[in-house]
Amino acid sequence: MRLASKADGDRLILPHNKNPMSFSKYHYFVAWLLLLMAALICRPLTPIDETRIVTVAWEMWRDHSWLVPHLNGEPYSHKPPLLLWLINLSWWLFGVNDLTPRLVSPLFGLADLCLTTRLASEFWPEQDDIKRLAPLMLISTLPWTLWSTLTIYDMLLTFFALLGLLGIWRSATHSERSGWLVTGLAIGGGILSKGPVILLFILPVALSAPWWAGRRPLEAWGAWYLRLLGSFLLGASIALCWAVPAGVEGGEAYRNAIFWSQSAGRITQAFAHRRAPWWYLQLLPILLFPWLFWPPSWRGLRHLRADPGTRLCLFYILAAVVIFSLISGKQVHYLLPIFPACALLGARGLMISPQPVMQRSPWLIGLIIVGIGVVFTLLPVFQSSANPQNEAARIAEQAPLLWKLAIIGVGAVLLWWRPATLQAGVRGIAGSVVCILIIVHLVYYEVARPNYDVRPLANQIASLQKQGFTVAHLNDYQGDFDFLGRLRRPLYVIDSPAKLTDWLQHHPNDYLVIAYRPRGQRLESGASYAQNYRSRRITLWKTSTLTANPELMGKILRG
Repeated sequence: MRLASKADGDRLILPHNKNPMSFSKYHYFVAWLLLLMAALICRPLTPIDETRIVTVAWEMWRDHSWLVPHLNGEPYSHKPPLLLWLINLSWWLFGVNDLTPRLVSPLFGLADLCLTTRLASEFWPEQDDIKRLAPLMLISTLPWTLWSTLTIYDMLLTFFALLGLLGIWRSATHSERSGWLVTGLAIGGGILSKGPVILLFILPVALSAPWWAGRRPLEAWGAWYLRLLGSFLLGASIALCWAVPAGVEGGEAYRNAIFWSQSAGRITQAFAHRRAPWWYLQLLPILLFPWLFWPPSWRGLRHLRADPGTRLCLFYILAAVVIFSLISGKQVHYLLPIFPACALLGARGLMISPQPVMQRSPWLIGLIIVGIGVVFTLLPVFQSSANPQNEAARIAEQAPLLWKLAIIGVGAVLLWWRPATLQAGVRGIAGSVVCILIIVHLVYYEVARPNYDVRPLANQIASLQKQGFTVAHLNDYQGDFDFLGRLRRPLYVIDSPAKLTDWLQHHPNDYLVIAYRPRGQRLESGASYAQNYRSRRITLWKTSTLTANPELMGKILRG
């Protein structure tokens, strides 16, 4: 038994921390690996985000357009190219394949877990359990668990945000000038990952250093802000090494988009996902599941004293939540970079507030999981008659009973279980969340995969293009088929009635892709190919078939 040091601000005895090295530091890696394997085996590249990202990377590879990304032959200004470059690097090393593009983002997710461990060692070097608990709590927090195996930009953004925090911390607490170099590299990498949004995570922490650092650095604060400016200029220079030549090559519209409208537009008036300022707060139970429902993970927070590491984490979280709540567009994954700090605070609170055995019980989490399993089992009974098109009811009805009982069983174990230590509690809860997500992937594989696997249609389109036919797509097209079919030509997008009329007149022997909602009946008689597509059906038609049956075409278009 030992007493926490005054320097750490702890006031409680830690009888459960006699042998911190007994808690394996590799549990989070095992959890990450299991989740990744489940995703790779059970889930295809999912429209529209994953297929779009890999399609943009494919067009970069196919057309050797390394500066200006393209989507369906048009300049793609929505995101910078770092993730696309890394996917192309994987193809350069291993050849064009489906696997390595799906590993890039999850590998950054693993690096995020490692950086979380490193930050715990920097913030609280005398408490080894924090650096073991924090990454395990992170990988089992629901949003992180769901998104960490997807091909998305946010895992890269989180990596550079954490790297920036590490550089700022080393500069403030050790007066290491190399920390400013790390911060500048983090800013540059973050801009190349997802744009200037990286500044919303790094700059508030750097600017508020006089508050959270708790003391003056060896240099005066004036020198601190000058070096911060130098880091910002370094990061901006790294980004401009791509943006300037890309802007020249891409033309005026592309240049205006990457330098201004994409960032400013998303902040002031979102192109999509516009939501109220309190949207994130109302999602708090989901964002912090399961740890919000296990009192030991937050009860100790009230005992935290304001050491520099705690203050940095708190300010980093609060500043990001406030800023992103004020921004017009909101998505859950926009906040992924703050979850490592939440896990650090949760692990820190656990270590200074030991609980009696009865208070360690995760019974509430177990009750919630049992409830989810019961609802999942009974949902078809209550929904199928009221709304036969309900997607959730369809999945619940078709899911094997074994997997429904497995979810209930995991929850029942947590209801019954009394962990001997807080570390065991974290391991058990994290393991339960990982088990639930693996079960969800198995259900997805058996029930939902056909609705999201568009490779069969992509192969049909590729075959038609090889035969010399032109293929058009009715309405918005997000690149679902280009990479999966290894298409060599863009699809012609028909986004207006005038274009549709012109296409039907001048391309009688070509093909048209139409997605529609069945609304109780399938309008596919005469279609060359049809399959499920998310909550809709997607069909491939020869133009002459549609023109010969205008009544059928009208019904499809209205659907």
